[in-house]
Amino acid sequence: MANRQYKDTVFRAFFNHEREIAELYQAIRPEDDVRAEDITITTLDDVFLDQQKNDLSFLWKDQSVVLVEHQSSLNPNMPYRLLIYSALVMLASFADSKALYGTKLVKIPAPHFYVLYIGDDMEQDEETLKLSAAFKEKGADLELVCHVFNITYKEHRTILERCRPLRDYSFFVHRIDEDKKSGMTLEEAIRETITYCITYGIMREFLEAHREEVLKMFALKWDAEEEKKVIREESREEGEAEGRAASVRSLMETLHCTREKAMELLKIPADLQPKVLALL
Repeated sequence: MANRQYKDTVFRAFFNHEREIAELYQAIRPEDDVRAEDITITTLDDVFLDQQKNDLSFLWKDQSVVLVEHQSSLNPNMPYRLLIYSALVMLASFADSKALYGTKLVKIPAPHFYVLYIGDDMEQDEETLKLSAAFKEKGADLELVCHVFNITYKEHRTILERCRPLRDYSFFVHRIDEDKKSGMTLEEAIRETITYCITYGIMREFLEAHREEVLKMFALKWDAEEEKKVIREESREEGEAEGRAASVRSLMETLHCTREKAMELLKIPADLQPKVLALL
């Protein structure tokens, strides 16, 4: 079902217009007056060799450059990634390479960094990540502050109440997840959610125009997440097998016994034994 040529996410596609971006930034910065005509989209494509893209970046009033990333798993390395993205956005959009070597100060937009998290691993509504947490030495001359907002669907969540498009998107994801839990297949859950949301005016214009694309985007999203889970599980099992193999070797040397006897004494599960044997 998943088409691996789809690189966009529903979030990225939905927030690809100045109107929705303005509403989103207004929710993040309620003290400011954010209008669609003051937004210039600067989102990057093909950031790395694997064609990974940053989710959303835009210029506001020619005074701020804002980078927003959407995440479905908490990632403490987001400040580092956003540092790379911000440098690339600056170079692509604002830097005058000749002026940088002149004697006059080059004014650039002030950067701001946000992560919108949707998932089950964050209890609070907001938290802050800092690049300095990753430094091996304290007192470095560089810092980047990333504000993480929990946009998982929940009644009376402040940022969702401030931004209708964000609330609609959050509900859309929530509805798919709930339908999957009820026993629907992924495709059934996506199709049912699309129909429900169009009927009740949730992301209606976007879903009516991009029904099949949304189906493929979300199929890819869930497929990729499942693949990551499998990879993590395989890595965990490989690490456990390596540890058990070291214990088997040690016991064989100490007791001068066979590897089969050592595994029996160590009570290594039968399903793990082939992997341990392969490492001996």
